[in-house]
Amino acid sequence: MENKNMKTALSARDISIIAIFAAITAMLAQIAIPLPFTPVPISFGLVAVYITGILLKPRHALFAQITYLILGAVGIPVFGNFSGGIGVLLGPTGGYLLVYPVMAWIVSSTLNSPKSLQSERNLSRSIVFLKTGIAMLFAHFILYLCGTLWLSFVTGNSFAASLALAVIPFILLDAFKIAFCIFVILPFRHRILNMNLLLSDNN
Repeated sequence: MENKNMKTALSARDISIIAIFAAITAMLAQIAIPLPFTPVPISFGLVAVYITGILLKPRHALFAQITYLILGAVGIPVFGNFSGGIGVLLGPTGGYLLVYPVMAWIVSSTLNSPKSLQSERNLSRSIVFLKTGIAMLFAHFILYLCGTLWLSFVTGNSFAASLALAVIPFILLDAFKIAFCIFVILPFRHRILNMNLLLSDNN
């Protein structure tokens, strides 16, 4: 039992990694461009979510995004446009923010779980790119679905109307964000993995 607790407990290094990536999410979330026709801004916080999922192992990725949400919920201005408070999570964009941990976990589990890391040794680089893209698209589908449902609930708009406000205008830019993470961050992950910097205890 003691050995199991030692393996599952977060070390000081783990906590530092989680804090760093929560801070990265907070910084990139400030690159937010409001649009006049929708309460949902263009946000680069999503890039941080995917960076977290690509570079960290699953529970670190999950905890980093949960930490980010907790910091914002208690009033620290880490959400877009230096906002904070539980009201942001209950507002029109709350549905999108609340699935950040799930999105990061999906991508990280696809890439950085012990089983995935083991199987990656036998996969070509193109297959890893494809697998990552599929995981990110699935995570993005969850983002769109939950965010649109929540926006519809908060605003009283129909699902179709919320879809037109919060999904359709963002598809092309979101595709660019996903492509950036696949073709820039994923190769960087390969170097970090080889240097054993972030994924050191996936046994």
